[in-house]
Amino acid sequence: MKGIRIFIITLFFLSAGITSLQAQRLPSGISKNQAKTTLQSANQEQLNGYINQAKASGYSLNEVKSILRAQGASLEEINQLDKLWNATETGIAQIDPTITTLQSNFGINPLMSDSQDEVDDENDLFRIKRFGSNYFNQKQSSPETVPQLYIATPSDYQLGPGDELLITLYGASEESYTVQLSREGTIKIDRLAPIFLSGLSISEAKKRLTERFSVIYTGLLASANDPSKVLLTLSLQNARSVVVNITGQVENPGTYTLSAYTSVLNALYAAGGPNQVGSYRVVKLLRDGKIFKEIDLYDFFAGGKLPSIYLQDQDVLQVPAFDSQVELKGAFKTTGYFELKKEESLLEVLRFSGGFLSDGYKEQVFVNRIVDFKRQSTTLKSSEAAMHLLKDGDVIEASWVNEDVENAVKIEGAVYVPGTYSLSAVQSVGDLLKEAGGLTQQALSSEAILFRKDKGVENTIITIDLNSQNSLIFSLKDGDRLFIANTNDLSDLGKITVSGEVNRPGVFEFKQGMTLTDALILAEGFTSDANIEFVSVYSGSIYQDEAFAKAENYMVNKDLTTKSSIPIRVNSLIVVRKRTDIINVEKVTLEGLSTNPGIYGIKNNNYRLYDLLKDSGGFLKDAYLKGISISRAFNNNNNNNQKSSILEQAVIQGEESIQFDFEGRDNQNNLSLGDKLQDLTIVIGIDGEKLMNSKGEDLANNPILEDGDQIFIPKMDNTITIIGEIQKSSKVVFNKTISLREAIYLSGGYSQDAKKSKSYVIYKNGRIKARKKILGIFNLDPKLEPGVTVVVPQKKVRENRTSITEIVGITSSLATVALLIRQLGL
Repeated sequence: MKGIRIFIITLFFLSAGITSLQAQRLPSGISKNQAKTTLQSANQEQLNGYINQAKASGYSLNEVKSILRAQGASLEEINQLDKLWNATETGIAQIDPTITTLQSNFGINPLMSDSQDEVDDENDLFRIKRFGSNYFNQKQSSPETVPQLYIATPSDYQLGPGDELLITLYGASEESYTVQLSREGTIKIDRLAPIFLSGLSISEAKKRLTERFSVIYTGLLASANDPSKVLLTLSLQNARSVVVNITGQVENPGTYTLSAYTSVLNALYAAGGPNQVGSYRVVKLLRDGKIFKEIDLYDFFAGGKLPSIYLQDQDVLQVPAFDSQVELKGAFKTTGYFELKKEESLLEVLRFSGGFLSDGYKEQVFVNRIVDFKRQSTTLKSSEAAMHLLKDGDVIEASWVNEDVENAVKIEGAVYVPGTYSLSAVQSVGDLLKEAGGLTQQALSSEAILFRKDKGVENTIITIDLNSQNSLIFSLKDGDRLFIANTNDLSDLGKITVSGEVNRPGVFEFKQGMTLTDALILAEGFTSDANIEFVSVYSGSIYQDEAFAKAENYMVNKDLTTKSSIPIRVNSLIVVRKRTDIINVEKVTLEGLSTNPGIYGIKNNNYRLYDLLKDSGGFLKDAYLKGISISRAFNNNNNNNQKSSILEQAVIQGEESIQFDFEGRDNQNNLSLGDKLQDLTIVIGIDGEKLMNSKGEDLANNPILEDGDQIFIPKMDNTITIIGEIQKSSKVVFNKTISLREAIYLSGGYSQDAKKSKSYVIYKNGRIKARKKILGIFNLDPKLEPGVTVVVPQKKVRENRTSITEIVGITSSLATVALLIRQLGL
């Protein structure tokens, strides 16, 4: 490969001591041709040596990348350098990514599975829908999904060179032998001639060993009851490895080193199974260049049968493309694509799929078949499935049985046993009511509604008088539905509302005879703060065509009783007020570099930030007082003036969003003006230095605290953050002389879309200052402080703006029109 040669030559030059990227001379005594010849034949060990020498000479990975780019290396080759450079640190470096042979217990090649290109969704779906493909769809690299080969030695396993055997004798004599079959297929035991076992099964080998071992252990030939009886067992200690070639239409064809235990199915699993067009029905096992066996995997998938064939060294598994297949859709137990052999009928496909589902129509199937250049539809009877031969490309569909129940009627509503009843058992409305157990106590006993179908559609209603004998003997028809209404569903007496200091405020259904005590019980009683001596009841009234709300106040006992029964009218509002002698303590939270952070109570209505900071005991070292901020919930309790002020501030700044909490404590840095303000949190910026120096007299930095306020004291930050439309977002170290313009240029300067005049600064305490214009010409930049963030906004895109090209085009067109007018004398 050209890239590899460039890479090797570059590393050779580096290892030889080139110290300049522009150096063109070679180390003394080495010609260019010699270097090229030597390096083209460099092996893996030499290449690793060159990399290590380059590292030892002080070259970094980026420097070597720069040299490779200068030599014309591609991006792919640069990526390969990354792998090789990092691989030498772990002692593993591979230059050839096309290796397909890997020795392992199962022959799985994780390198290949990582490098496989993902198939597109359509092909992947096609493969998944093929019958049997789910067996091979497990992740090959997951140990949990690999079929385990630690199994008892099968009696029909054929021994071969490399197998390690354990021969155990017990009884009158006890001895064990661990032996390995030689290349000639024999084992050697002391005092015995070599015993040939290659090609024998475990049971056959056991008989031969018993016969040969009887020369030195005569007890092997003794009868079962003889005290001198010796028994022999044979087991496979370690199976030999075999090299198997898997080729054809499989996911990962190649050469695999597998255990001799491996079956054909295990080997195919190692190769990822047949691909989208690979055959499951005709898997060929070639041995000594001839077809030894053809395996049909459907015998295993559908019937659990698998031929006991074990692979031998240099076997070849060849998976051809399938010959034909059909697709099953609809009410089959297994749907998808099924491969067909020649002369296979519908009966075989039904057997593979497991047949019809319980709610599938089993009498016939519908077949969509290719005929010449088009498709035609036909039906096949299931009873004659063995006679119907299928063709490649057939789409076979089983219909679902209609959910509509024939020869039946329904009864719904206020009866004891609603449901569907056979028309053979009930003939009339009276029969149906009797079978359903009769009407419940809540049933509307005067009449019922009978819904009747016409051509499958309920389009007729018949009123049934339940008190008339003639209606009860009314004859029912197939599909009729009788509905008995519930009186509770037919009446709405209205609502009442209970609010205030009750445990379960809300809206409740009004009932005739309801009292104030009943309403309070529904609301689950008073809270501990309830003023039970002043419970207000509001009820609507109309007097002389004028609607008004009547209010009455009552004293209620702790057990919710009143001096006399107080009736409640429909749609009444009951309000339980709070006791005036109970005041909830409001609280704030102090965070950051305070001597005593935590929760503090608001002592009075004029409790200010300075009071809190004094009560907390001061600040820790490195506290940045100019960056103190207060986070406050912006809810409906805030007055409209405060909302208008914030909106006005945003308009003056010329920004489309307000910076509420740049510190990110609410994970919402920028919020649109269109958002609901009551759901937001605002940040009030405080200059703590001015506040503390004034001992609280600086009211601009000493706001009155409100319930739920969070006060944050940050630590000193001596950096400046620059973000937005600049060349690269970055941080720079703060110094007293640095300006806004200088900070921006330290980040590479403005980008093409930067709106320079609207650049602004967010201070540590959350305050925002924008760049201002003096006399409409000069920019007055805000002063920078430690911890600030400089933001460069983006220009607005003007959709209707005319480009220079369009202006030139319009101008040219107008000039042409003027010339024509002049020539025509108009």
